[in-house]
Amino acid sequence: MSLYVLKFGGSSVATLARIKHVAEIITEFVKKGNRVAVVTSAMYGVTNHLIDLTKSFSDSSFNREYDAVISAGEQIAAGLLAMCLNSVNVRAKSMNAWQIPIEVTGEFSNAEISNINTEPIMEEIDKGIVPVITGFQGISRLGDIHTIGRGGSDATACFVSSAIKADECFIYTDVDGVYSADPRVVLSSKKIPEISYDEMVELASFGSKVLQAKSALIAKQCEVNLRILSSFSIGEGTRITKKTEYVSKYNIAGIAHNSNMFLIKFENGNIHKKVFEKTKQFNPIALETGSLLFNKLFQNEIKAILSLLPHSSGFDNDIGVVTMIGKEVSKDDSIIEFIRLEIEKKHINLKELSSSGMSVSFVVPFQQTEFFINLLHQCLFER
Repeated sequence: MSLYVLKFGGSSVATLARIKHVAEIITEFVKKGNRVAVVTSAMYGVTNHLIDLTKSFSDSSFNREYDAVISAGEQIAAGLLAMCLNSVNVRAKSMNAWQIPIEVTGEFSNAEISNINTEPIMEEIDKGIVPVITGFQGISRLGDIHTIGRGGSDATACFVSSAIKADECFIYTDVDGVYSADPRVVLSSKKIPEISYDEMVELASFGSKVLQAKSALIAKQCEVNLRILSSFSIGEGTRITKKTEYVSKYNIAGIAHNSNMFLIKFENGNIHKKVFEKTKQFNPIALETGSLLFNKLFQNEIKAILSLLPHSSGFDNDIGVVTMIGKEVSKDDSIIEFIRLEIEKKHINLKELSSSGMSVSFVVPFQQTEFFINLLHQCLFER
């Protein structure tokens, strides 16, 4: 009898009809004699609505009451999904993170899971009941609810899988696996049958929305057998594992992009230690050129911090960041030079280039981002 953790994203539980469909997927697992635990995100759009409500009274997104409000969406989804399962004769019970508890440490809105009490979860599973667990949140030692970052339900699922020693963790989303590039931007992108933990961590860190970076790291550290699938279509999805057999032509796993970032340069190309320390809760990406990349979501907070420091040389909002990921790609000068020549031929304004380990990032003007992603994909996967 296998033990599985099934995680469903916001798009999968966006409506009552979709919640019923998710219940059918869970029911199929149960009918085959499997033991199942479920982790759910909030219904699509609910968390953004709750965030908008908080802005009526506060500009801050790192405090106790903010997390108390935005964590409510998962509780609603878990309750509705458990009710739906019970209505089709699959015994289920919603479980809030604080009830288990899922313990966290660190900042509000960016906490880290430190421990999960598996007894209440396994107690329900052993009784033949499907626990439906709220993702995205946990409880601190002071008894406060903390959220663990957007996309954090994936992290919850990976941590639960490791804690209860699940045979496999299935992440159900609105795409049927990991692609060589975002299929909504690159229509010719190809689904990757399997990818390594390290490659997935890099892809997620640089903008791939299939899996949260923190979740990929947890999967790697705990060696969780992970699979990304669509809740809307039948298929094998993409397997994320320690070692893979899949190799592309240029040994590139995929291309990630992020058009929702801004760049900060510093005098003499040096990253001031004060800046990095003061902004680390916003998860900056440090480029080898001495610049920092931040998500635009935190623009106001970071401007306030930088106004107190003398070393910033200004913001650049007009950017897109495109990153190719592969084993030792940063050491392959021939590929980098090949891409540089293509950039020159197509008159793309390359603002910054930074390479590190498994990634090479190109910072280009916002309006050229999609064109450049398609060009890069053609060079690496279609020639």
